[in-house]
Amino acid sequence: MSSHCPHDTDGDGDCHLCVGSTCLMTRKITNTTDEVRRAGRGTSLAAACMLATPGSIEASERKGQEELTQSQQLPTKLGQHGRRVLEKLGVKFGSYSKGDQLFTDVTLPAGWKIEATDHSMWSKLLDDKGREVGSIFYKAAFYDRDAFFDLSKEFQP
Repeated sequence: MSSHCPHDTDGDGDCHLCVGSTCLMTRKITNTTDEVRRAGRGTSLAAACMLATPGSIEASERKGQEELTQSQQLPTKLGQHGRRVLEKLGVKFGSYSKGDQLFTDVTLPAGWKIEATDHSMWSKLLDDKGREVGSIFYKAAFYDRDAFFDLSKEFQP
């Protein structure tokens, strides 16, 4: 049986990353800056409401990390050797994520994953052997959004 999911590596239709016909790895990271801008129709009203709500920024950071770990996206800022090394390791790069040039769509090799750390702004890119290929910083707060990737020393040229 052929699977609809590119992450079903053995083609048996039994991808552990899918729920029904929806692949969890195709979820996209929310552009929180644009989301607040749209909600407030270009004003700072939505931003003021969010800032005034206790815990909302922290919740936004946790949601951003969760979205990152469930996506096939990496920060566009990959450091000096990041893209070249990742491509050699089998990461396939697409274009900027639609509506969000902070991230680039990628296809990770089989067995690779993005794993959360205990800090909501830091995650790890792990290869199929569980080695940390690099660290990912993602600040999801709408007022100061940023993301970058740093290769682990083990993988630096």
